[in-house]
Amino acid sequence: MATLCYPLNKAQQHRVKVLENCRVSPPRGSVAHNKLPITLFDVYFVPYLPLQLLLLYEFPHPKSHFTHSLLPNLKHSLSLTLQLFFPLAGNLIRSIETGEYSICYSDGDSISFSLAESDTDFHHLASNHAQDVTEFDPFLPQLPTSDTQNLPLLALQVTIFPNSGISIGATLNHVAVDGCSIAHFMKSWASICRSGGDASIITSLPIYQRTLVKNLEKVNSNVKCMFNKIIQVREMCLRTESLDGIKSQALDKVQATFVLHLPDIEKLKLWVSARCQANCSTYVIACAYIWVCLVKAKEEVSDKIVHFFFPINCRERLDLPIPAMYFGNCVAACCVKAKGSDLAGEDGIVVASELIRGSIKDFDRGILKSTENWLARHCIMPPPEGLYAVSWSPKFIVYSTDFGWGRPRKFEFLNFYKTDFIYLAECGDEEGGIEVGLVLSNSKMEAFASLFANGLKHLSLGSSPTPSISIPTDPVAAVLNESTR
Repeated sequence: MATLCYPLNKAQQHRVKVLENCRVSPPRGSVAHNKLPITLFDVYFVPYLPLQLLLLYEFPHPKSHFTHSLLPNLKHSLSLTLQLFFPLAGNLIRSIETGEYSICYSDGDSISFSLAESDTDFHHLASNHAQDVTEFDPFLPQLPTSDTQNLPLLALQVTIFPNSGISIGATLNHVAVDGCSIAHFMKSWASICRSGGDASIITSLPIYQRTLVKNLEKVNSNVKCMFNKIIQVREMCLRTESLDGIKSQALDKVQATFVLHLPDIEKLKLWVSARCQANCSTYVIACAYIWVCLVKAKEEVSDKIVHFFFPINCRERLDLPIPAMYFGNCVAACCVKAKGSDLAGEDGIVVASELIRGSIKDFDRGILKSTENWLARHCIMPPPEGLYAVSWSPKFIVYSTDFGWGRPRKFEFLNFYKTDFIYLAECGDEEGGIEVGLVLSNSKMEAFASLFANGLKHLSLGSSPTPSISIPTDPVAAVLNESTR
């Protein structure tokens, strides 16, 4: 079994100078040997390419100020945090005898921690405008390629932009964590660092009681067989992936951030509720609006079926709710589908919001009671064509991750595959707003930007936010035409 890595290309390597490579572990003797079995929620991500995220902080001070005054505390607080989140310092192990996976920690296990310096324009990097998807790669650590039975779970890289900023990049093995657990770890590390190394301030401790989730496996006698089937399917997917194929997908792809401001969100909610007599959450209305704009931007406006995937946190949706601090994966993939022509129509956002809202209600009514059906629907099925997938969540409140030098200036959630994807986070500049991160081809990003802005403008004028319109063949011309009106 192997984990693929995405190396820096030659054009990017000169932008980052590595100052230090080291290992950080929990304090010696502070954590006993532990072995955590993987659960039904974890197994879908075995094997899987890593999760990557980047936090960018303004820091108008010289490099020496950071390395002498702040770096020692940052490392020390990381060690104390790993004592609480010890699985991240361990490894994903596969038993040679049984073939079963588990997460194992032994005293002395550690994570990779790198310190680098860059002359890249920090403010350019921390902006919302479209950037090549490989722009962020130099500031993200890599989990090493391995053909052994032991795979590390976390790597960190801190990059200094002298007199302008700091970035903290994290790469994590998805089998160990979901977004909720990542946010829990990062904010705990930040809190301990901000306190000067006082781990006692963390009162919301991670919970590792795997039996809370393992009970799901008792629902149906066929679950064990399906558990093994998922592993076979996931391993086959990894074997058929090639690094060259992954790199080729990054060609002509850009990543950009759009903001749904609170007044726009409220207007969208009112517009939809007036037509379907239903109240939508901020998350539902944001997903619906983005889905409709993407369908139009990519000109998928025929009767062809398009799919929309988004994660559902299952911690509070099981028969016996799991505590919010449960550490590991506890999410299900929720899928809705519709004809592109229905989504591109004048009431497209109503169609989209009703489908998304209804699917969430299905989960709330206990769809997870049938474990076998859930696994078959959401784990083994091959990804359909016309797929849009959402990651992350505004509920993680990532902009509260303050290490002692202020809130993040910018957050980026990165897609290792460099393919079309969406992530949602809370707005860093205003309460109640939503940041929408997108990866698209350059031309489709131009089209999306025009549709996104024009829809909100139509809404302000009291008309449909998603009027039924034809998409010009030249999306750049569409933006230019709109800007001259």
